[in-house]
Amino acid sequence: MNPNDVIDAYVIDVMRRLPAGERNEIGLELRGLLAEMLAERAGNEGRAADDAMVLALLREFGTPAEVAARYRPPGPVIIPPEQARGFTLLAVIGLVLQWALSLPHVFDGRLSPAGWWLGPGLGAFWWPGFMIMFTLLAAWLRHRGWFKPRWRPRSVDPERVNRGALAFGLVWFAIGATVVISLPWLTPHLPGALPQVLALDPDFLRMRAWPVLPMWAASFAILAVVLLQGRWSPLMRKLEIVSSAAFIALLAWWIAAGRMFLATPTDQGARGVLALIVVFMVVDLAIRVHRRRTRIQLPALTR
Repeated sequence: MNPNDVIDAYVIDVMRRLPAGERNEIGLELRGLLAEMLAERAGNEGRAADDAMVLALLREFGTPAEVAARYRPPGPVIIPPEQARGFTLLAVIGLVLQWALSLPHVFDGRLSPAGWWLGPGLGAFWWPGFMIMFTLLAAWLRHRGWFKPRWRPRSVDPERVNRGALAFGLVWFAIGATVVISLPWLTPHLPGALPQVLALDPDFLRMRAWPVLPMWAASFAILAVVLLQGRWSPLMRKLEIVSSAAFIALLAWWIAAGRMFLATPTDQGARGVLALIVVFMVVDLAIRVHRRRTRIQLPALTR
């Protein structure tokens, strides 16, 4: 086959993938470009062009689909590059969380592995599909010019706190902690079946529940110091991160180490809620650490 015929067949294959109104113009341009490249290669090698030479040239140039993509205008961006990592992380977390909540049914014999995979296992993929559909809708709305984001300056001093809001939060922090701490003594006095539903496991109270008391006290102390100072200092930020990591470890221990409530439905529901809380805390901690890394670090003053 004549080398020019090979180039023509290649160019036609590219043109089939282009809009009809642009095919001829792009085809002529591409044909001329490839002919020049082939002639230059033949001159460099000091021999006439043959089928092997033209095929090597075309394979290096790219497949017809890849070449056609170079000439097509880019389509609408579905997931912006800066959001791809967060999208992937959220999709994987949602998938793994659903598997973590359903896999115990396999280990306790209520579901066979095949039954789990054909049911909750594959069913968990609704979450990535749900995210993709809403991402497509958001991309279409952006393409139409709706809901275009506008930049607004953030707080000049992000470490300054709203003392009124923080004081309000501390009050509810204290009330909530008091109610939870009093739960073992309040539960027997509740009406109806609630004492049986909310009864805590004695081993949990004796072995695993107590660390939350000093950890709550430490968190309250950190927030109280921030309230008095009116801003977050570098030391308080580090202590807050350590406190959050400790709470994540404690909740994970509670979930994995055994029963928390005597009633099985209550215990399973509590485990699911705590697993969801752990996921949100991990994401929040990762965001806070990332924000600390993206702040401008001023150079140290030289003496």
